[in-house]
Amino acid sequence: MAGLVCGGPAAGADKADLAKKQNSLNSEYSLAKDSNFYFVLDVLGRKLELRVRGMVLRSWPFQSLRFWGRPEFTGNVELVQKTALKAPKRIVLKPGGEAEKVEAAPAPAAKTPGTSANPGNPEAFDLEALELKDMPKKFSLDFDNGLHIQIKVKTAASGGLLGTIRDFWRWYVDLPLRNLFGPHTGTGLAELELTFDNDKDGQSIYWHFFEGIKGIIL
Repeated sequence: MAGLVCGGPAAGADKADLAKKQNSLNSEYSLAKDSNFYFVLDVLGRKLELRVRGMVLRSWPFQSLRFWGRPEFTGNVELVQKTALKAPKRIVLKPGGEAEKVEAAPAPAAKTPGTSANPGNPEAFDLEALELKDMPKKFSLDFDNGLHIQIKVKTAASGGLLGTIRDFWRWYVDLPLRNLFGPHTGTGLAELELTFDNDKDGQSIYWHFFEGIKGIIL
């Protein structure tokens, strides 16, 4: 009898894990069946990945994370806004020799129907290599489920005493006040902060994450 009693909670936990895994597989299948880029944020595995048709194109392990409120860590999401203090610009030559600065574009948002993504395209990698150095190391991503993700790299996080005070104010004063009095959904504010070791990881994420990209949070 004791064995049955002890086995009950364990069996329930196993069923819950299996159900969660099945939901994750179903969620990814709905994205992988098309030839568009999508991302997978594995919170427990501490990594963010860019994929197409189930194949991992980029993997960015993060050093640490912290969250405020009750962020939704499951299901499909869509990026609705990408914000940086200073968005990078690309110089584009126009007919007549004139030059114009426009916001640097990330990886293509979608592929032509009936074709597959070509992650090995040399032109895409050359463009990324040229523009990566101009990408910000700290920025935010806002998703359609209300989740706000702050991306930063370790070097950008160390802003001396002023940076420490600013970070303390934002996390322990500004967020609680906005949660109480600011406009938000009925679930309250939800913020996730990811810190990466490598500067290029943060810059690469900014370059690849275009507004409208879909993904899964595990």
